[in-house]
Amino acid sequence: MNHVALNGPAPLLQRARVLVVDDVEANRDLLVRRLARLGIANVIQAADGQAALDIIRRQPLDLILLDIMMPVVNGFEVLEAMKREGLIERLPVLVVSAMGETDAAIRAIELGAVDFLQKPFNPTLLRVRVLATLEKKRLRDGIRDELARRRAELLEARQLQLALTPPHYSDEWLSVAALIEPAREVGGDLVDHVRLPDGRHLLVVGDVSDKGAAAALMMARTHSLIRSLATGSTAVRSLNDLGAAAHSLNQSLAAGNDGCMFVTLFVALYDPAAGWLDYVRCGHVPPFVHRSVGRMERLELAGGLPLGVSDAATYRAGRIELAAGDTLLVLSDGVTEAAAPDGLLFGEERVEAWLAARPATIAPLVDDVRDHEAGGPPSDDLAILFLTVNSLNSSARKYADS
Repeated sequence: MNHVALNGPAPLLQRARVLVVDDVEANRDLLVRRLARLGIANVIQAADGQAALDIIRRQPLDLILLDIMMPVVNGFEVLEAMKREGLIERLPVLVVSAMGETDAAIRAIELGAVDFLQKPFNPTLLRVRVLATLEKKRLRDGIRDELARRRAELLEARQLQLALTPPHYSDEWLSVAALIEPAREVGGDLVDHVRLPDGRHLLVVGDVSDKGAAAALMMARTHSLIRSLATGSTAVRSLNDLGAAAHSLNQSLAAGNDGCMFVTLFVALYDPAAGWLDYVRCGHVPPFVHRSVGRMERLELAGGLPLGVSDAATYRAGRIELAAGDTLLVLSDGVTEAAAPDGLLFGEERVEAWLAARPATIAPLVDDVRDHEAGGPPSDDLAILFLTVNSLNSSARKYADS
């Protein structure tokens, strides 16, 4: 208890806005005088429940002293209306009534009142409960404001994170679509694709081992490292050996990684001139390849450990050929491990069935995942990258091996 507040007018009391509701004018006057002795001068009066509700709905208040037995709308009906309209959670109500103590107190508190005072009330008890209720409201308001501020910051961070996802790319030779949906305000999944100066296309999908703000920072760091490899005058040469590029990324992410956070990553380079897809899979979900002839394949080559686990890890790249009409689908486990209310996972078979139907966009896959979750909260971030080979660019300049 704040003893300074009990002994004299404190800023908390001077700023307090109190509504006194009673159909007997003498009772209202008595409460107003008692509140004035506490230093509460901003007191509004209402003679019935309907007038009280009108005041509650149109102006901010800090406390209501509410009588129960009143004409027009009684105190219980006021509490019911406040509960129905979501007002009772933010505005404390002290019930002051001459009714039988037990029954009235139980019903009033069930409806959301914070406490009950029996008429004729004890001035000392009134003072203690008013001060305690105002202090609790001040603390709750402070917590609510801080949570709102943090949520606004996280939502801003979410928009910045989503802005990192590149737009759809399409030309005569290939089409690339990317999507990311954090499970929380911010997430740890990464999707990127970049056309290099030599005509090859860099494809990246990653998944940080955690969720939330820490994972988002790890994701941003990983994204920055990858972009540094993909831009600048040495970009073509630094990506010619994807195994070495993955090793470099791992060294950077493992250094000082005291939190043991890691990143599963799939990095690939597609060359529309040769039709080759070079890739390295660092502990990531094996991507799906659907051939134009209808065959489904998985890129199972284990390129190495997730990034950041061990600075001694080594990585090796694989290569496949992609022909015109073939599609590549890379996703995070937030898709395959999305859970229905009964715990059933979305699974890889549903992904393969969707891919076999030769979709034009990735939006239906996300819709299928959300339908599977049946309105439940997503358990993980979603990251999807979808490459379609339109035709081979046989006239394109080949990139140098050195």
